Amino acid sequence: MNDKNSFLQRVKNQIKSAEAKQFVAKELDHHIEKKVEQLIDAGNERDVAELKAVQQMGDPIKLGLKMGHLHRPKVDWGLISLFIFLQLIGLLPLLVTSSKYQPSIYQQTTSIFFGIVCAICLMLFDYRKLKEKWWLIIGAFGVILMVFFYFGTYVNGNPYIRFGPFKTNSIIVLPFLFISWAGVFYQYTRRYVLITGIFLFSVLLYAPISVFSNLFIYIVVVFAMYIWTIRKHRKRVIGTFIAWIIGTIIIFIWKYNEYYMKHRLLGFLFPEQHANESGYLNIQIKKYLSEAGWLGQKRNLEHFLLPESHTDFAFVTFTYSFGWIFSILLILFLATITMRMFWISRKVVDPFGQLIIIGAVTLYSVPFVYNIAMVLGLLPLAGIGLPFISYGTVHVLINSMLIGLVLSVYRRKDLFTTAA
Repeated sequence: MNDKNSFLQRVKNQIKSAEAKQFVAKELDHHIEKKVEQLIDAGNERDVAELKAVQQMGDPIKLGLKMGHLHRPKVDWGLISLFIFLQLIGLLPLLVTSSKYQPSIYQQTTSIFFGIVCAICLMLFDYRKLKEKWWLIIGAFGVILMVFFYFGTYVNGNPYIRFGPFKTNSIIVLPFLFISWAGVFYQYTRRYVLITGIFLFSVLLYAPISVFSNLFIYIVVVFAMYIWTIRKHRKRVIGTFIAWIIGTIIIFIWKYNEYYMKHRLLGFLFPEQHANESGYLNIQIKKYLSEAGWLGQKRNLEHFLLPESHTDFAFVTFTYSFGWIFSILLILFLATITMRMFWISRKVVDPFGQLIIIGAVTLYSVPFVYNIAMVLGLLPLAGIGLPFISYGTVHVLINSMLIGLVLSVYRRKDLFTTAA
């Protein structure tokens, strides 16, 4: 074993993390080789230059301890605590609603357990392996689409698939898509024609099997990730924004018929005039929110009758049951997760890791913001649940995947170098 290899091995012996060992060894080897080249240029023989370069690095034991501390894997306990807390809060809508939902408490508890396991596993998984494997994710996306097309069960005109006792619609495809787009934007930032072609092709495949809400979320996620990629080019950002608005309008006119759109908008804009049709839910939601008060109406829950009270309208259930003080605090906790993920993105140097976080933030924040806005009467009602709160195994797992991926990026934020 030569002097350099012996030095690197002694340094690695002081580091506990296997990932950090590989990173530190690669980084130190790079610095030693640069110094060796300088010494060779100064007239030293290769062996002499390498010996001098190693000696200049200092004590390998002290260096190993220092580098091990500096590059040890990080755990964001703040984000983990928020994640677990909100997962448990998600049980409350089932506890305060009608007894017919009681059997679902066991299933939701099981979903939360597997969600936490999923998040931990993804945190330990090295997200950087996805950099070169994003095309496999697209392949998985294609397989799932085929399953939807040929084996899906249609409910109200939209396909669903079953995994044992669990049923899901096209929302399950979204995590695959945003990871794939992180790879596309990372490798082909300036290939605008290619990016446009992939996007249009994906929309053509996804729209026929997607409900309104999922297609909307998908388009916003891709838009946000692309804006992040070109954020330093103001003119391109403005042009992209205009193209996104026009393209979204065209896609929705093509995908959703005039009656459907008109039905939704009339119920949103003129609920009283359509109280027996599309405006019924808007009126009921407004009624319950206005009656909630600051501390809730726990004594009058037998009068609380609202469809989807444990899923899409779980926020209304919370507000009516526990009051506006509780609901405002809940919004703050949900918003804190968004801010925490943004904070992590500022700490990350790896462009691919940043794209993963921006995609995760958007995929989490769009349902969060839209759900709150629609129950407050600011946006039309749509089948968009509240992250961590609305009932459903697939929703729990998807949000757990997002948190796990963000934690994976954060865990390795000090294991990136432009020299690597």
